Amino acid sequence: MTATADGARFVAHPRHPVTGRQIQITARTSRELAEQLEALRRMRFDLAIGRVSRKDVADRLGSRRRRTVVQAVRAASRAASSPATSRRLQSFASVVGSKLAELELDQVDAGELARWEEWLRSRSYARSSIGTAWRTLRAVYRFAALRGWIDRLPWGAWRPSTRPSGKPRPEREAARTVEELVELLRAARAIDVEREDRGLLGDVEPKMASASLLGLRQGELAGMRWPDLDRSACTVTIARQWRGSATKTLRRHVVRALPELFSILESYRSRLRSHGLFGHLGPVFPMRSSMPGRPRAYRGGECLTRGDLRLAVQRAQLPHPFSWSPHSLRDTFASLEAHGHGGDLKAVMQRTRHASIASLVRYLRSRSREPAPPGFQLPPSPAQMRALK
Repeated sequence: MTATADGARFVAHPRHPVTGRQIQITARTSRELAEQLEALRRMRFDLAIGRVSRKDVADRLGSRRRRTVVQAVRAASRAASSPATSRRLQSFASVVGSKLAELELDQVDAGELARWEEWLRSRSYARSSIGTAWRTLRAVYRFAALRGWIDRLPWGAWRPSTRPSGKPRPEREAARTVEELVELLRAARAIDVEREDRGLLGDVEPKMASASLLGLRQGELAGMRWPDLDRSACTVTIARQWRGSATKTLRRHVVRALPELFSILESYRSRLRSHGLFGHLGPVFPMRSSMPGRPRAYRGGECLTRGDLRLAVQRAQLPHPFSWSPHSLRDTFASLEAHGHGGDLKAVMQRTRHASIASLVRYLRSRSREPAPPGFQLPPSPAQMRALK
């Protein structure tokens, strides 16, 4: 066996443990080459003592054959579960990913990706298109990792700069006080009355009340069923999450709720009966045109639409209506709970079901939308004291 440095690569030619023929192993550093040779030595020892079979060794060494990005893309395209995914991968290899196509999988490091991103920008690709190309590339590498072609991501922690430099993501809006939330729900009730007058199902107020008074995510809101509600104990059980076309079972959480929420849902249930959409064991929020008890096929798990929410925000005359999204109601719940618990974030975390306080903090909003004043003041200087005298 010999080991040499070939340009920017380190090359070794050991014997194959099964066939005895010389094989070539390449690496970018001497340390990486030594690790691969050590793994080959252990493989030869395991084969000698019968710990692994000849077929296992042959398969493992075959999987370490160097593959290029375009070979991985073609293999992922053949294994794709839908024709649309296959076409997207083929388009990636021939268009946006063509600059990386002939590189080996291990060669696509942070430097190569930075040059690739700059190349895409020079060809006037939008940030959203660059983000889509980046997600496609990551999917290809996940496929390669599952096949054993790579054992690590060569680019480390690199990510494309998909946002303009110096412009942070705008903060999502939410109701800052109980009074704002009451005005929001009052506007939603007026929208429901107008829809009922036109013969439509009015479901904006119950959705917004459930999301803001229970802190529900949109999938959890869509997964609510009538047996989950216990009016006598004023509790709601969160046990499932609706995801597009399937229900995901969650760890059960029993959340205490305000009596006003059950009054809103009782009124809503009578409207469901009048429209023929109520099912005793069915979802609380079925599709308006579905059969009784059949859940709505929510796109991406969304139950409350942005249009309905922003219409209610505009009618409640709350600021920045286009900075609101359905998840703003979960921000509202977390912020009002934090104010009510006097800043006890551990107690709030149990109510919001966050995994950590660090994730909870992102949902908190101050009571005022104005910049917060300093929390303390420095004592006056001696010159200021003399001036006061």
